[in-house]
Amino acid sequence: MITIDNYFEISRNIDFDKLPAALQNGNKLTKGASPNNWSAYNSNENIKRVVDAYMQKLDEYLKKNPPEKPKKEASAKVKTEKAKPEPKAKKTEKAKTPVKTKEEKEPEAVEKVSLEVQFIKRYVGMNGKVKTQDEILRFLNTLQKAILEKRIRKTSPYAAEIEHIQSQLIKCYEKMDESIEITIEKKTIEKYLAIAGSQKAMLSVSYIKQYISLHGKANVKEKAQALMAKIKKAVDKHKVTKDDPYADRLQKLFNSLNDYIKGDTKAPQISKSELNGLMGLVNFSQKKSPDLNGVDEDTENPEVIRSTELAGMEFETIGLQGKYRELIGDPSVGFSAMVYGLPKSGKSTLCIDFAKYLAQNHGKVLYCAIEEKFGYTLKEKIERLRATHPNLYVAETVPEDLSDYDFVFIDSVSRAGFDLEYLRQLRQDNPKTAFIFIYHTTKEGNFRGKNENAHEVDVIIEVANGKAKGNGRFGVGEVISLFS
Repeated sequence: MITIDNYFEISRNIDFDKLPAALQNGNKLTKGASPNNWSAYNSNENIKRVVDAYMQKLDEYLKKNPPEKPKKEASAKVKTEKAKPEPKAKKTEKAKTPVKTKEEKEPEAVEKVSLEVQFIKRYVGMNGKVKTQDEILRFLNTLQKAILEKRIRKTSPYAAEIEHIQSQLIKCYEKMDESIEITIEKKTIEKYLAIAGSQKAMLSVSYIKQYISLHGKANVKEKAQALMAKIKKAVDKHKVTKDDPYADRLQKLFNSLNDYIKGDTKAPQISKSELNGLMGLVNFSQKKSPDLNGVDEDTENPEVIRSTELAGMEFETIGLQGKYRELIGDPSVGFSAMVYGLPKSGKSTLCIDFAKYLAQNHGKVLYCAIEEKFGYTLKEKIERLRATHPNLYVAETVPEDLSDYDFVFIDSVSRAGFDLEYLRQLRQDNPKTAFIFIYHTTKEGNFRGKNENAHEVDVIIEVANGKAKGNGRFGVGEVISLFS
């Protein structure tokens, strides 16, 4: 079996150029490491999982296709052959690349710049700048999360560039001290700048976003006039035409701004149904925006979309992996869950372990230990489950402000006596926060408000006899042991 301890010794006898493409790409994951330095592998769960999977696949392939030991002379020839043509290739590319980049491709106008292009643009923007370890790690984590959530796929036209960026960030993180000046090769910069400039947001969509930031607000006449001037100029110069798919909507927004400037309305505003459609277009969240005061309550014509549009929408998921993905699937951001079972059944053990996993991999977690409070039993569980982590916080009550947390556990709703309306309000006030509510049941398996609460949440987890079973909107989960 190939492991991190024997990988480098085994890899000396492998001609990676003859391996399948997937394994060639996998080899790039280890290029930033050395036989005695696997710091990124040991400190990042995502990197560890990817590297382990690669080594397993490589091991399976080599068992079926044992490598021949390469001759030293042959490898020397390969190096020589690769080294000779490089200067000529560089001279040719230097002469031709700038001309092609400038003359051939105009940026493609898109509703939303693709995520891959956004990452490439962000990577290029680091060139020549001093970055800290935390900044490099945040970039790397964000990139890997997008890959795990399949928002960036292997079929992407820029998959190779994204993989290169990931390997370079890992290599940089492993070799750097507290900070480092980023230097990207000139050839790579030229290529990536061309990609970064290959897409631009449609002007109409850009203006729609700007309008939404003004909607329902008073005392924004200067900004409204400036936006009107931009729209008029774009139309006059034929940068936005009648053929634009959002021309009609933009005209409505222009009229709304004009009415506001003339004094016919107290703020730029359109009907609520129209606003809903615009916010869906540009991925705004109504729940999160505090600026929807003064919205026209005309709901006679609610926004209707085609099924093809719905199929094309992207929804952000948590990106769960391992046993918790097996238990509840991969829920969306801001999901809610009910965990219930008899007293002493292991509900808190499950939830503290789940909280630890979320803190290690997915964000900031608050565990409201209303029942046990800051007592010995809670301390014992946290120590036994090794749940100490800088992203995991503990409270004895539910704080008024939960905006800093991505996940909130309430243990238990039964002891706190919270009613359904209070829980609804918590979710409404914090739409991007996931809530995990813990309940006690009677010996008969019942508790107050069970049916009503079950209908309100996305996921239901039953804990009994040291095992948990999940069910909900993200799939029927498998049974997992609390002590595995």
